[in-house]
Amino acid sequence: MNILLIGPLPPLRGGISDFNKELLKNLSKIHKVEAISFTYLYPKFIFPGKSQFGSEIMNDFEIKVINPYNPISYLATLNQIRKSKPDKIISTHWNPIFSISYCLINFFSSTKIEKIGMMHNVKSHENSFFDNLFLKFYLKSIDKSVCLSAHTNKEINSFYKTNSISLFHPIPQLNQKCIDKKDAISKMKLDPKKKYLLHFGIIRKYKGLTLLLKSLRKVIAKNKAVHLIVAGEFYESVEKYKNLITDLELQNHVTIENTFIPEKDFFKWFSISDFIIQANTSATQSGITALSIYFEKIMISTASGGIKEILNEKNSYLCQKNINSISSRILEAFESDNNDKKLEIQKLKKNLQWNKFSKDLIKFIK
Repeated sequence: MNILLIGPLPPLRGGISDFNKELLKNLSKIHKVEAISFTYLYPKFIFPGKSQFGSEIMNDFEIKVINPYNPISYLATLNQIRKSKPDKIISTHWNPIFSISYCLINFFSSTKIEKIGMMHNVKSHENSFFDNLFLKFYLKSIDKSVCLSAHTNKEINSFYKTNSISLFHPIPQLNQKCIDKKDAISKMKLDPKKKYLLHFGIIRKYKGLTLLLKSLRKVIAKNKAVHLIVAGEFYESVEKYKNLITDLELQNHVTIENTFIPEKDFFKWFSISDFIIQANTSATQSGITALSIYFEKIMISTASGGIKEILNEKNSYLCQKNINSISSRILEAFESDNNDKKLEIQKLKKNLQWNKFSKDLIKFIK
């Protein structure tokens, strides 16, 4: 098939860009795939982070770009579509802000081209007044939707019926593995006597860090060896969290690394961790979950959204979104023999590969 993929790609950074990079690589093994990314994702005055761009460049692919906030730039995209005549257009949906861009491209492209929506989220995590309106326009512009969890699929079809399928969030294809924990701790200049919890990735309100810090206080009261590492760029005020850490008297039990962690350094942080912790107050599916499975790390996670479709009591520690539940599961994790859970994570890793995802995707859209 001749496929056009539209969505963020490197050097734009973030989980959606990483996903599209892997999707482009895997579909290109069998099919002709062209790609269109964005010049940038958010205007500077509303972007909460330090930079939208990383250092990675995809030199093996020719990637054109579109300005999502300038409809005139869509004309070049529509002209490209007329020339290349793709059989399918796959647009990556994760935030209704970009629904209008996708809608215009889908509506003004030939009706002979099938339009596919790759649905990461139905609505944005910080839901706005316009989400429902923009989302409905987008869903009307596509012929099929591909969801990364049954939770997302159900959410979409309760809002607007589509021809849809539930797949999964595949684990990343990284050329990395964890190094010896003692060596990793030494290189990071951390205390070898501590037991490390890792909270990884961009910090936003729905990630539940406030809830986690309050839970950690109860953990420390019973096990002072536990130490939380928060590694990722804050999209909220980091001072707010530092003040909370002080108020909870956790200064000696929390390390904050307020920076965007590049892909090449993932293994460093996962090597030092005993468990990965997620205290999400809401979720569809999780790239951090997929990353943890890749590094064969057991997770302690709130059972939010589609996460519980992948994680269960055989391979993880699931908890409710409250202080008592989170703290008790953390303590249980550090006190338990986790060999069986580790084996289950290794099995799960084999089942969540990109080659399976790509085959299931192609079978559905063909």
